[in-house]
Amino acid sequence: MFCKRAIWKQLAIPLFFSTTFFLSTQTAYSAESTQTVYFQGYVGAASFNEDSMTFVESSDADPDTITTTDLSSMPYLGFAAQFPLSPKKTHVGIDASLLFGWRSDDSSVTAGNGQARVEIDTNLWLLDLSMGLYAQTALGESWRLYGAVGPLLLFGSYSDDTKEENPDVSPVDVKKESNSDSAFGFGGYAKLGLEYALSSDNYVGIAVRGITTNLDFDSALDDDGVNGLQGFLTFTHVY
Repeated sequence: MFCKRAIWKQLAIPLFFSTTFFLSTQTAYSAESTQTVYFQGYVGAASFNEDSMTFVESSDADPDTITTTDLSSMPYLGFAAQFPLSPKKTHVGIDASLLFGWRSDDSSVTAGNGQARVEIDTNLWLLDLSMGLYAQTALGESWRLYGAVGPLLLFGSYSDDTKEENPDVSPVDVKKESNSDSAFGFGGYAKLGLEYALSSDNYVGIAVRGITTNLDFDSALDDDGVNGLQGFLTFTHVY
């Protein structure tokens, strides 16, 4: 398992950026030939596999007391751009996006036969970079339907601040501890979207996006990678 993960991490960045370079070259050609870009704003939420995004903390007062924090659902927002390779309404092109998700949670437990109070403040953020191919078709005069697929890089950072109070000691003994964990993973995405034209240059719609990656956090329950589903409201302007 360790060897496979190490090989993935060594190959992830060069593979991603070599793909990005190729697609960017095609994008430059596209922008020259069609002078059209669909620029999208995304607002939505994500739900990831629970075990890979549930984090474990233990108490110093009672090592048998284990606290778990589920951060598998979170708000998500970002931007995407689509570069057509043809001026026709039905065409293929380049799809690129930068998306950001975050989640925080406060929890408290008692440890040491209920004598010690443990308060935990946790924070998590994810940064999603992707570039792939998309295809769209026009549905009548006002709708466009598109789908996209390609590679992605997912960066994540987790941190927790723990405060433990022991009332058995006078004055009350207070211990504070901070932990952090960051990771990145390589994977792929698939996206499906439907938009309605408010005018010739402006659209509003919805998009659903699935991702699968080999990203894992050391302090999570499961290390089989982060996978999930994202849903967005989209706001698109055509340049």
